[in-house]
Amino acid sequence: MSSSESQTNAADGASNDGSAVASTIVRLTAKASGFARRGRPWLFRDDIVSGAPMPPRLVRVLDENGRDLGLGITGASKLALRMCGPWPACDGADVPTREVFFQARLDAAIDARAGRLGPDDGVRIVHSESDWLPGLVVDRYGDVLVLQVTSSFVQASLDAIVPYLADRLSAGSVVARNDVPTRKREGLPQEVEILHGTRKLEVAIVEGAVTHTVRPLTGHKTGFYLDQQPARALVKSLAKGRRVLDLFCYQGGFALHALRGGATSALAVDQSEEALAQAELDAACNQVTGLQTRRGNVFDVVRELREKNEQFDLIVLDPPAFAKSRRELPGAERGYRDLNRLALRLLAPNGFLVTCTCSHHLDGPRFEELVRQASAGLPFRVAMRKRLGAGDDHATLITHPESEYLKVLLMQRVGK
Repeated sequence: MSSSESQTNAADGASNDGSAVASTIVRLTAKASGFARRGRPWLFRDDIVSGAPMPPRLVRVLDENGRDLGLGITGASKLALRMCGPWPACDGADVPTREVFFQARLDAAIDARAGRLGPDDGVRIVHSESDWLPGLVVDRYGDVLVLQVTSSFVQASLDAIVPYLADRLSAGSVVARNDVPTRKREGLPQEVEILHGTRKLEVAIVEGAVTHTVRPLTGHKTGFYLDQQPARALVKSLAKGRRVLDLFCYQGGFALHALRGGATSALAVDQSEEALAQAELDAACNQVTGLQTRRGNVFDVVRELREKNEQFDLIVLDPPAFAKSRRELPGAERGYRDLNRLALRLLAPNGFLVTCTCSHHLDGPRFEELVRQASAGLPFRVAMRKRLGAGDDHATLITHPESEYLKVLLMQRVGK
C-alpha cells in the first residue's frame, strides 16, 4: 500500500482489516480545505471526510488530496475541529507530544507579550485562536494566572499546561475560571478551582497609574475587563475638567481613569452593590476624589437623569453582551439603539460619548448603523471621532470575524 493510501485509511478511521483505529490524521473535504487555507479556524463534522465522531485529540490535518494543512484539535461537540496552525512533521510523527506542542505555543504567546509582564501588570497571555491555542484563554494579574478552558482536549491536557505556565511566569496561583456556559457544548462541567499554588481572593494590578482590584475567583470574566485597556486610556486622555457618567460601570474602571485624568466628578452606575462598593474602595486606594455611585437599572437611571435635565461632558456606555446568539439580535439591536439615544441626549454641548458592544454577533458596521439611527432626529449634530477595539494582547484575526467581538466608538455632540 502507498503512503497516501495509508494516510487516507487513517483519516477515515480504518485499518487495513477494516477495524477502527485511533487516528492522528484528519482529512477534509475539498470545500472545507478551501476554508482552512483561507484561515477559518473552526470546522464541523460535515467538513471531515470520515464524518465519524472523533475523541478529543491533537491531529494532523490534510486537504482532500492529502496535502498538509497543519495541526488541529478534535472535539466532542458540533464544532468538530479547531485549527492550531502550521507545524513541521518531525521524526516521522504526524503530531508532536502534548508537552512539546503546548510549550512551543505558550512560549510564543508569552514572548509576544514580553513588554507587559511587570509585577503589577494585567495582560492576556493566551487569546485562544489568535495564539493557535483554541479553547484556551489565560489572563495574568500580577502573580495570579486565570485560565478559561472550552475544549475537551485542552481540559485533558492541563497537566501539560499548568506546571509549565506556572514555572515560566513564576505564578503564585493558577485559577481555573471554568464557569462559562460554552463548556457544556463539549460535555465539560462548570466549575471554579485552584490548579496551582495558593488561593487568592484579591490581587491588585496597575494600569495607567490607576490601581484596580481583581477578584480572580468571583469577578466578571476572569476577574477584570482587560480588553478595554485602550478605551480606558482614551477616557483618561479626554477627562480633564469634565463631568463624567460611567454606565454599566462594574467596579468603576472607566470612572477611576477619568478621575485620574482630571475629571471634576464621575457618577458610576451599576446594578451590583458589591461592584459599586469595590469602586468606592478603589477610589480611596487611588486617592482620587469626586466619585459618586448609584445602584440601579441603567435604562431607568438615564431616563431619570434626562427628566432632571442633567448633562455630562463625557459618558461611557459599556453594557454586557445583549446578543449571546443570533436569535437574540433583533431585541439586542433595539436595546443598543434605545440606550445610545438616551445617552446622547444626556451629552452637554461638545461632550463625548464612548459607546461599546461586546456582542460578537453584532458586527462593527451594523453597530455603527444603530448609533446613527440613535442620533437621527436629535436637535444637534453628532460626529464620529474614533473607532477602537480590544487591546493588542487580544489580537483580532482578520479571517476570524468572531474574534472582533469588542467594538468601541467615540462620538461627539458638535456645537450647541
